[in-house]
Amino acid sequence: MEYIISFAKALGMFAVGLTAFRLMGSQAVGRLTDFDLVVAIAIGALIAKPLSDPDLNPWISVVAIFALVIAQIIISWLSLKSTVFESFIAGKTIKVIENGSIIMNGLRKARISKNELSEELRVNGFRSPSEVQHGFLEPNGKLSLFGKEKQDLLNKENQ
Repeated sequence: MEYIISFAKALGMFAVGLTAFRLMGSQAVGRLTDFDLVVAIAIGALIAKPLSDPDLNPWISVVAIFALVIAQIIISWLSLKSTVFESFIAGKTIKVIENGSIIMNGLRKARISKNELSEELRVNGFRSPSEVQHGFLEPNGKLSLFGKEKQDLLNKENQ
């Protein structure tokens, strides 16, 4: 009987977790900001707690999960209404390349090395920073790169 109860709890907590992420919206899972990541980890811990402690009432975790979901929805809504609040919660975009030159201040602020930047450039099809007009580290940790026009590169090579 104990195994059946554990099995039912696991399925129930899985359903609660899935519902929570569906309510938060696809942006919460598809592009995790620091805040969304903390909420996801907390939800995971709250799901696991009643599964590992048979004496804990699962409804306590369910209520806590939905409190986090409500907080996440409210904070997302406030972030849409206020750019100051959004930059506080999600962070700001950091410029790391300008006109083919690496901005060392940006790398320090982003806490990434030149080697990590070079790796990201290669992954995105660029051989060097000189091929990039603008490069930004986004708040979700992804690098946005805008290449120079091919004519600009050809002119530079012919000089």
